[in-house]
Parts: sequence; C-alpha cells; structure tokens
Amino acid sequence: MERLSHTYFYFLIFFAVLLILAGLTVRLSVAAGRFVQRYRARENADDNGNYAGGFDILSSAGRHFPLRFSFIALLFVLFNAEFILLLPWATSLIPSGWAGFGTAVLFVALWAAGFFYEIKKGALEWK
Repeated sequence: MERLSHTYFYFLIFFAVLLILAGLTVRLSVAAGRFVQRYRARENADDNGNYAGGFDILSSAGRHFPLRFSFIALLFVLFNAEFILLLPWATSLIPSGWAGFGTAVLFVALWAAGFFYEIKKGALEWK
C-alpha cells in the first residue's frame, strides 16, 4: 500500500509541475501578445491594409465560402477519427483474440464501403 501512495505522490508532483508550466506559458503568451501589439502600432498604416489573403479588413463578411471545401474537410476529419479508433485495437490484439480481430476487420470493411460510396457519389470531387 505504501508503494501505491508513492505513485500518487509522483503523480501529484508531475501535475503540479504541469500546472506551473502551463501558467508560465500563458503569462509568456500574454507578454508576447502585448509586445506584438506595440510593434504593430509602430508600423505604417499602409502595411495594415490587407491580410495575406488580399481581403480588406473591414470588408463585408458576406463573401461566399465554398461549401464543398468544408464538406470535404469534415469527411477528412471523420475518416481520420475512425482510424484513431483502431489504435487501441492494435495495442490489445493479442488479448482480444480472434473476436477482436474479426471486429476490427468488420470495422475496416464498413469504413472502406463508406469511403467507396462517397467516391461513387462524387462527394470528394471538387467540381
């Protein structure tokens, strides 16, 4: 039991160090933000005209954004999240046996079917 309390003590030290480092990081980022604000205030007004994209800062926010781009980005995130679900399976392959292997194969097969369905429907084409 004493060994378990030592483990919790080390965890407490680790957590305290992480909190201190997080606080220092936040303070450093606030200080850097103030420095950047002061530096930008000294720049010419001509340099603050446009962003790198070329749009006016105070222009209308009603510009059309391609919905296709956000749809493809969403599909990318969904399919990557499904592969993240395979990581715990890969670490527990031996204890799970053939049942775990069959479940993972079924999962990948359903993923592949969904991916090919999207390709067939043209969801990934930019047009």
